[in-house]
Amino acid sequence: MKTSRIPKEMSRAKFVLDMRRANRSMNITQLRRANMGYRSEVAYTIRFTPNIPSSESPTEEVLKQCKASFNVFLAEAKVKCVGALADEDITINEDKCSISFLASWVKWYDSYPDVQMHVELMDLSKEWAEDTDVPLRKGNEYIGGMFHRIGEETDDVETDYWGNYDHEWMCINRQIVVDWA
Repeated sequence: MKTSRIPKEMSRAKFVLDMRRANRSMNITQLRRANMGYRSEVAYTIRFTPNIPSSESPTEEVLKQCKASFNVFLAEAKVKCVGALADEDITINEDKCSISFLASWVKWYDSYPDVQMHVELMDLSKEWAEDTDVPLRKGNEYIGGMFHRIGEETDDVETDYWGNYDHEWMCINRQIVVDWA
């Protein structure tokens, strides 16, 4: 009995076509399993801002103290949270005294080491926001942070706020995205 083989190019194209057909007929649970895990969109920001009413302008001295506090925090974070600060999705803006993270379609499980590093960085900033006894952390009146995570399910939303934060830094907005427009 003689058998023939499909050329590699045709075999790959057939596989891609079969997968597309299979994905179209899968429900969200099956798709999640096919992608090997639940995905989320995650963002957080840690900022040092002058703690004054918005109608007033900060003095040069207040801005100097705010910047100095950020620099001390950043130095401590570089020692304690080096993994999080090395993440390619993190942005450190020393001029604006901020550290921001935004990642889409990521697996955000508490047991993952890279997630634990980001949580440690946020926890450090929360300690700074709450700690008034340590002299080097005098910047605690300036520090604030926000965290948002949106999961695949419509009701899977996680938020956290601490310190001197502003709701205008970021918000959650769900939208419909189509492939035909």
